[in-house]
Amino acid sequence: MACGTAALCAVPVVIAALPVQQSSISAAALRARILASARVPYEAYAESTADFGLPDLPDLHDVSQLLDGTTDQYVWYRSPAYWRADNVTGTGPNGTFQAGESDTYQDGQVVFLWDYARSVLTQIVGAQPVRLPRAADLLPPVLARRLLGIAAATDRYSRLPSRRVAGIAAAGLRVTPAGHATTIGAIDIWADPRTGLPVEVQITGRGAARPVLTSSFLELSERRPGLGTVTPYPAPGVAFTTTSLPAVDSVLNGDGDGDHDGSPFPRQLGGSSHVAIPGSPPGVAVYGAGFSRFVLLPLPRSVAPAMLNAALDAGAGVLSVAGQTGALIRTPLLTVVMVRAGRRPAIFLFAGAVTPAVLENAATSLVAYLTRWFRTSR
Repeated sequence: MACGTAALCAVPVVIAALPVQQSSISAAALRARILASARVPYEAYAESTADFGLPDLPDLHDVSQLLDGTTDQYVWYRSPAYWRADNVTGTGPNGTFQAGESDTYQDGQVVFLWDYARSVLTQIVGAQPVRLPRAADLLPPVLARRLLGIAAATDRYSRLPSRRVAGIAAAGLRVTPAGHATTIGAIDIWADPRTGLPVEVQITGRGAARPVLTSSFLELSERRPGLGTVTPYPAPGVAFTTTSLPAVDSVLNGDGDGDHDGSPFPRQLGGSSHVAIPGSPPGVAVYGAGFSRFVLLPLPRSVAPAMLNAALDAGAGVLSVAGQTGALIRTPLLTVVMVRAGRRPAIFLFAGAVTPAVLENAATSLVAYLTRWFRTSR
């Protein structure tokens, strides 16, 4: 019995050690297959590890934990409209284990969020073009397709050696950003060359020796789960709530507490053009192209001063923009700038995988723009 148990335990190790047949698929064909893989069904267990080095900011603890620690998920994926992802564990930056479960269901046109600790099922009403990151965003297929979808036409693609991931002889694709405004040095994706399903993603900062973010399937079966598996069935006694996007992500737009003056955002900031996102929440703007994109949003007055002070207390660089105090958080991949601007003034947050110079120029442009806007709008 002991010998049999040992043999069974050794099977995954033996399979992983088997030679991997190198795929002859071209980089262009592999990219196209990955982008077309959204309808490939699967069941999997995934693990993502991130080391962004972000401070723990008020009202953004879940995001900070997601981008600095290990996230384990089970996922059942039937189609883009029907899937379920269970975030079952989390490990913080200090290696502390946190048990629990928070699930995301995509049930047709409706999204449900299940909070195990609070025993609450929340239905989200309305589109979500801009929102806070969730664990499901780190799944290899979701992450890979999103990254390839925003890549610029000038970015370079090349093949990487195949490797075995979750039993798949996966073909490798490297994306190298062409511009110097982004902090991303390379994006490495491994996918099933037959279906294009991504099984591992690594993002490395420019000049870094190791990836800042790695997301990989540890177990994978490319089979279609049953509809009942991806449909939420709350048990008796489970609290049920319905909310709209602004209520879920109020930290993004500050609606309801008078945090911003409703001023229109400029078409350009520091040389970066505004990107129109249909249906996006008010007060949220995206600028730039390709991997040089960054987001701009006003912070709610209820948390803005605490966020700025927390960033400065955590060692963020102090900025002075047109006489206003700001903060610069610089990590190997993500850059964040908070700056006071406007009539009251409000505190605005810039964030993206871009160099500090990009955000500092944008912040300077915003302060100047709002100064002119308020002067002429009287």
